Amino acid sequence: MGESSVFLTRILDVLLDGGDHIAFAHRGRSMTYRETFDTLRRLHATLKSEGIVPGQLVAITGGNAPETILLQFASQLLGARVVHIDEGRSDLLELLEVDHVLTTDPEGPLVTSRVARAARRDEETPLPRSIETMFSGDGTNLVCYRDVYEEMARTTQPNADGPQRVLLIAPLSHPIGNRLTCKALLAGDTVVLHERATGTGSFAAANLAGEA
Repeated sequence: MGESSVFLTRILDVLLDGGDHIAFAHRGRSMTYRETFDTLRRLHATLKSEGIVPGQLVAITGGNAPETILLQFASQLLGARVVHIDEGRSDLLELLEVDHVLTTDPEGPLVTSRVARAARRDEETPLPRSIETMFSGDGTNLVCYRDVYEEMARTTQPNADGPQRVLLIAPLSHPIGNRLTCKALLAGDTVVLHERATGTGSFAAANLAGEA
């Protein structure tokens, strides 16, 4: 593992090893850990071809969908910094001078680049030593996490009673909802994404769910 990010290393491991266990349940569909890993790999290749490189700032917009958190992971695997932008806060895109905007909105392009596309590099990008995840807060304030995810990866272990079903009623663009989702994946649980989880004003919590 060396000096690579513990969080990214563990996320790759749990997704790869999770097999046919369900990672996400969302809008009547489900994704196994194997399917989630394959989706992450495809998104990673797409973002790399779009010229996302280490040190750039990537903004992610969109609702509660598995792809929202996977775009975060894929960007961070390429060494980019990530900021989640809530609906209605497009003003922050200019204020923060983001390099790329990623969206899970099916009506829009996956990647909107605000810088010239870099020449594609065929060599593998080494895992960064750490990650930076930011969230748009009230006004122009940003919530920024660096070491929190690394510590989570070091301490989170599978539940002794086996995989749990975690109902997420907080948006993935909210720091609480984002961390709870990452923690559930690290533990090998199933994340049930609530349909109406939007905006930072939503009540943020996670509970065990008997049914999707």
